[in-house]
Parts: sequence; structure tokens; C-alpha cells
Amino acid sequence: MCVSHQNIDQLAYSTAEQIVQLTIYRPLYIELIGEGRFAIEAGKPFLAERRGVISKILLTDKDGNIYRIEPDEIGLQFAQGNIDYKEYLYQQKKGNRQLIGLTFGLVTLFATAGWGFVTLF
Repeated sequence: MCVSHQNIDQLAYSTAEQIVQLTIYRPLYIELIGEGRFAIEAGKPFLAERRGVISKILLTDKDGNIYRIEPDEIGLQFAQGNIDYKEYLYQQKKGNRQLIGLTFGLVTLFATAGWGFVTLF
């Protein structure tokens, strides 16, 4: 199965748009991979003139705390206030650990299968 980069970019873009519209915090900046930061201006089209992959969204609360979140479902939950920042970071780390574990498991499976074929033949 092949997924084009355009679909991934579009998913990050639409999720970032939802985060900016539905957040309980004040959006400050959008970070694009390789292109830097761009301020979010209220009432203007969302990055209409910018093209790039959105990597982070910077939000701030009333106390001035700045939160860097990724444009994904967990980031959307945090922006809506469903989870706190500590839980957001925990969920991000949990997802990363699961991905590393899955990758390690697949490598082990293929290595074992390869070793089995070599010993049998």
C-alpha cells in the first residue's frame, strides 16, 4: 500500500486548521519543515500563500505558557482541552514507543525467518 506525500500534507494541514479553529488556547505560530515559523493572524486564510509540511503549532494560555503540539489527533484533543499537556506528552511518547516496538518486532520476525530459510536449505 502506498500513500502519497500530498495526502499526508493535506491531513496535517486540515488537522492544524481544526486545531486553530477549535482551540481553547491562543494560537501563536505555525512551524513548517524547512521554512521556519509563520504567525497566525485572526481572520486571514489559513496559510493560503504558504506551502510546506506543518510540523508544529505553538499555542499559549492566559498565563503565558507556550505549548508546542503536532497537528494530529492527540494535538487536537489537547487544543480542545480534553487532555492536559502532561497527558499529551505521555500519549506522544506512548505512540512513539509502540512504533519502535512494532518495527523491532518486524525486524526480528524477518531475521528469524531468514535464518530459518538459511538453515533449512
